[in-house]
This record gives sequence, structure tokens and C-alpha cells, in this order.
Amino acid sequence: MNITGLAHNKIALNRMDGYFPPSYPLNYFRLDIKIVENVMSLLLHEYFPYIACATYDNGLQIQFFDHEDVMTALKPYYTVLEAAFLDAPFHPNSHNLSEIELKNAKHWRPNTNGEVIFNCWD
Repeated sequence: MNITGLAHNKIALNRMDGYFPPSYPLNYFRLDIKIVENVMSLLLHEYFPYIACATYDNGLQIQFFDHEDVMTALKPYYTVLEAAFLDAPFHPNSHNLSEIELKNAKHWRPNTNGEVIFNCWD
């Protein structure tokens, strides 16, 4: 299985049935992959070239983490967002958000940058 940027000799990908395209209300693609024995998800924003590595707790809570080999392989193609940034507290004034995005953030009250970038708001 080839994914742009993941044709890498250190990363042995195994095909899984875990492809979820963005559909209301999700604003990102989710691809579940298995690297050796670990299952992880790649989250790709629907409109921007932002990508991140994640796992899910209870199928709902996203836990971001950094996978060095995956991040290195994807950097030429995407803006790879690190877990420290995604888990950092969200401050609306620190970002260049549109008026609609600020309105949504005020309504949904996200706690972290990750909750703003990879969201399921309606």
C-alpha cells in the first residue's frame, strides 16, 4: 500500500479497513494504518494540508502523538502538526481565524488547538 510520502523502507504498512472521508460533521479524512503491530490514525484536514498522527480512546477522544518516521516521511507533502502544538491550549487571539471560525470557537468552546483544527462541529 502506498501513501504519498509513506513509501519508506522503515515503515511497513499493512492494509486495513479504516478509511473515513470527511462527512458531516467531520472536517478531516481519517486513515487507520498498522505499522508493525501498532494501529494509528492519520488525520488530514479536509481543506488545508495539515496532517497529524493520532489514536482514539473509546472511538471518540483523539489522542495526538508524534511518530518520527511517519512525520519525516510526510513533511515534504504536508504541514505535519506536532502533538505539543495540537494539545496546547487554544487562544483565539493567537490565530488568524475568520469571523465564522471565531464564532464557531466561541460556541463550541474548544480547549486545544487540535480540537479546532480536527473538529466535528456542525
